[in-house]
Amino acid sequence: MKTTELDIPPQVKKIIIDRGIEELYPPQADAINTGVLDGKNLVLASPTASGKTLIAELCALKHILENDGKVLYLTPLRALTWEKFEEFQAYSSLTKLDGKKIRVGVSSGDMDNSSPWLQAYDIVICTNEKCDSLLRHRSPWMNGISLVIADEVHLIGSDRGPTLEVSLARLRQMTPDIQILALSATISNAYEIAEWLKAESVTTDWRPVTLREGVSQGNHIMFKDGDVKGTQRFHKQDPINLSLNALEEGGQVLIFVESRRRAQSTAKQASLALKKRLSKREQTELHGIGAQIGSHGEKTRLTDDLAEIITGGAAFHHAGLNRQHRKIIEDAFKNGFIKILSATPTLAAG
Repeated sequence: MKTTELDIPPQVKKIIIDRGIEELYPPQADAINTGVLDGKNLVLASPTASGKTLIAELCALKHILENDGKVLYLTPLRALTWEKFEEFQAYSSLTKLDGKKIRVGVSSGDMDNSSPWLQAYDIVICTNEKCDSLLRHRSPWMNGISLVIADEVHLIGSDRGPTLEVSLARLRQMTPDIQILALSATISNAYEIAEWLKAESVTTDWRPVTLREGVSQGNHIMFKDGDVKGTQRFHKQDPINLSLNALEEGGQVLIFVESRRRAQSTAKQASLALKKRLSKREQTELHGIGAQIGSHGEKTRLTDDLAEIITGGAAFHHAGLNRQHRKIIEDAFKNGFIKILSATPTLAAG
């Protein structure tokens, strides 16, 4: 499906075409074909990077620009809340029917009041817990919500799930014709959730980059499809060694670990192993990125360590870093300057 075929406001279409999006991914096209842009409820379950965010953005902007609606975007994590805030800020230059610009608000804390100031925003992004608090405080502006986007909806089956489940139920009770768009990268019961929400369901394992699963043992990687690949021994620690092998093939590496301390120690080892492999240009770029870390926020032992590690081409990422530092790291990784990124599962949620 071509972007030009989409029934969306012209100013939105121009922005996404200018971003280089000329054709939708298959999961995005499937979502559009369910009627989600016409107000149908949808549960969209597809892998990371398959384009769920764009569908959420298109639905939100259509509600606001064509129907003078109000959008509530729910996330399970504060870090994800701020990430989505920055993504929607890209549309803050768009003009509504009343001639005013789109306003994006975010709230992830302060559970003790109704946050009346959020009335002024067209898109409100908050955690599931904050939404629960707003409902309990009977925030009047919530009666005007026309679209709810629930991110990482698979967490409805976790210990924190009842908070999201009750919030969605109460929002539907308050506004029976409210539209709900539920997003998830991993979900086993999409059809059950869709039935509960009276929604269409799109479930797919399509992804833009093929995922190969394997297990490393000794100097070999045994893949799920039966293929076996040999590896060279560059480093005594397996995660670092596998990373260096991947870099030999021109890739980048994301290492998920179980704790903040492990993220930091792994990144430090990776940085030491990488330094001698960097070009002069890469070293210059990385020193500049390290300097950005030092100039944003309070200077601490943690930020000093991070800045030093970055100069070697690696970094760590966890919730102990402030939002600006995480954004610097994410951008540097996306742009190819950071070669190895060691992170806690918080990054996967984003």
